Amino acid sequence: MAQDFFDLLYNGYTGEYQLMSSLYRNGLDALRPPADMGIDVVSLNLKQQLEHPGMAPETFFFQVKTAVTNVSEAADRPGAIATVEFKLKQSEVDLLACSRDRALFCYVYNYEADSLTDAFEAPFICFWLDGTLLEKVRSGGAFFRKEGEPKLTLACQLRKPKHEYGHWHAVVVDEKGSKVDGGYLGVVGGSGYPADDEADHYSVVGYLKYARSCSGVAEKSDSPTQ
Repeated sequence: MAQDFFDLLYNGYTGEYQLMSSLYRNGLDALRPPADMGIDVVSLNLKQQLEHPGMAPETFFFQVKTAVTNVSEAADRPGAIATVEFKLKQSEVDLLACSRDRALFCYVYNYEADSLTDAFEAPFICFWLDGTLLEKVRSGGAFFRKEGEPKLTLACQLRKPKHEYGHWHAVVVDEKGSKVDGGYLGVVGGSGYPADDEADHYSVVGYLKYARSCSGVAEKSDSPTQ
């Protein structure tokens, strides 16, 4: 097998287990289905059900994509931009876009740690799109097929404004690099300029809070913020 194939496998597992560890951190159980059904990780609230008999089951389904790229900032000009691409089958997009209890989690790692990211082993950035948002950006032209490739491409730009107080943010773009409707995911670590749905798209707890609020489920008081 080609070396790049092994690299893809190792990078893919990196993102999946990163998500699973974050789910554990938030008091949930996580597992990887043995069959390839378009879902990489499933989370369950087994711990809460055992501690509180009668609590309703809570299940979330995740597809995980991982990218490794160079994230750099010019020494003479603040600001940076990097484009990452994720490949998905048409059937995977259809499956994820069915409901809010399904989400695509994207992990981006830097090739090497440096003063800007310090993120060789930890992800430089993580962001998610739930099923409803995936359907919205798909309608806006987010998924496209490159010539000769069977899978669809989802392209995202990681941007950092030129001014010194700018925050990193992710933007879903179309084939020409233009932002699609619903593609702005808010800023990382900042309170200004939130995403259109006002969710925190850069953490697992952000997804959990958003999914639970949309389903009318109260947030767990003992859930950590990660």
